Amino acid sequence: MIKINFYPESDREKYVKAAKEYTEIWNKSGKKTFKSIEKISGLKFKTKLINAVTYKGHSNAFPLRLRSEYSRIDKEAVLTHELCHRLLDDNHFYFFDTTNLSQDIHKTIDLILYDIWVLLLGKKCADERVDKEIGYGDVNYKNAWEWALSFDKKTRKQKFKEFVTKYSNHPKAKNKY
Repeated sequence: MIKINFYPESDREKYVKAAKEYTEIWNKSGKKTFKSIEKISGLKFKTKLINAVTYKGHSNAFPLRLRSEYSRIDKEAVLTHELCHRLLDDNHFYFFDTTNLSQDIHKTIDLILYDIWVLLLGKKCADERVDKEIGYGDVNYKNAWEWALSFDKKTRKQKFKEFVTKYSNHPKAKNKY
């Protein structure tokens, strides 16, 4: 299990409150989230400790920065999304063609993320999260979700395994951070 420490970017109340809420989410659901990601992906996390910062801005996996303004359910979904990025890194994924890198990374993540969200949050919430990510206006998110969800659950799982074989444990990806 990964230990995550959540810190506010500053002493502003909204960041402090968000750090507390993310901590509560992780304390309550972290073990289930961690196990669900590993179960559905078939991969293991190697990271044991992450320090996360709550702030005003887009959420990112490296460093782990989480938007403070989200609703509680969105916080849980975004944290899961960002941990999927960390999982790819822990397993040394390397994408040879960087022309559409963001889209390719999100295609890979979306093959498992939807099913993780369904397991953790329910189908209705998973569908809402997909719509929300598409609604960000980033064509890479839109294309990745449309592509991943064009497959049924069984095919998504199969495709993810193909991506693991193709992209993981690549020497060029080791120690890139």
